[in-house]
Amino acid sequence: MEYWIALGIRGGMGVIFGLFFGFGALMVTFAVVPGYYTPPLWLLVLSTALGASIAGFLAFYKPEISWRIAVRGFALALAGGFIGGWIGYWYAQTFYPDGVRNVMLVARSVRSPAITPFIASASLFSTGAGAVYYAIRAWRYHEV
Repeated sequence: MEYWIALGIRGGMGVIFGLFFGFGALMVTFAVVPGYYTPPLWLLVLSTALGASIAGFLAFYKPEISWRIAVRGFALALAGGFIGGWIGYWYAQTFYPDGVRNVMLVARSVRSPAITPFIASASLFSTGAGAVYYAIRAWRYHEV
């Protein structure tokens, strides 16, 4: 039973902090690019997916495990974050065509409703990938 409780708590924290880290990565991306250049949406998707993946990895990270297991967990969270970011981007294109599909393929505003779906899905997918890996390790090797 403690495996399910640990998985639920870590998963909930991963989603919450994945949203925070995704929005933080989005703000950093807007702050880093030059002032006269508006970043393309693919760059925003990749940066927010990276931020959400870091949070998804840290939710299930345990300092006492070997570095190879940690690298595998980070790679899975990173892959889940990138896949989730692109799925959220396609979802946003479907339901918010004016906010995403524009001539230059750039983000008009951070407050656009089209940006939120790829941050949320990147957070969910990266945490989900980390949770699956954590659950397999907990079931197989009894790690909590």
